[in-house]
Amino acid sequence: MSYNYFAATLPMLKFDGAPPMTLGKFVEECSGKLSSSDFRALRCLLYGGSTDNSFVAAWRGRETQVRNAVARIRASRLGLGDSSKWERPFEGFSCAAEAGVTAAFQEKDPAAREKALDKVLWDTADELAGFDPFCAEAIFSYALKLGICERRAAADAAAGAARLEASVG
Repeated sequence: MSYNYFAATLPMLKFDGAPPMTLGKFVEECSGKLSSSDFRALRCLLYGGSTDNSFVAAWRGRETQVRNAVARIRASRLGLGDSSKWERPFEGFSCAAEAGVTAAFQEKDPAAREKALDKVLWDTADELAGFDPFCAEAIFSYALKLGICERRAAADAAAGAARLEASVG
């Protein structure tokens, strides 16, 4: 289904930019504009649940691949050997995602590494959206990217340092 008007009204997202709205507000906006099956798929994508939507399945596969790659690298760095007990099965391998995780772990600074991992997920959402900017997949991709923006904006180094100090000290 095509969502020409709705997609055209969405504010642009920038990877390092502030989110133009909350994810909750975006879901509210979608409730009256997406078909019932697309809205159910969006909710499953964001909040979990069972669906046969191909975008949701592809995203879950890629996200699992990224998590598996992170587990492999961390296990190797910690000298834990085989990481298979932390890995989960997934469908659809992406060389770009695998390379992105490897590149992210070249970063010495944990914040830069986290940013690079977020960029892998951002690029994955873009890739899965396809070429039609008005289709349901583009709306789903927008939701994922909005969630990344929201999480990145909520990350506050000073607050994180204070929480660490309180838990250690």
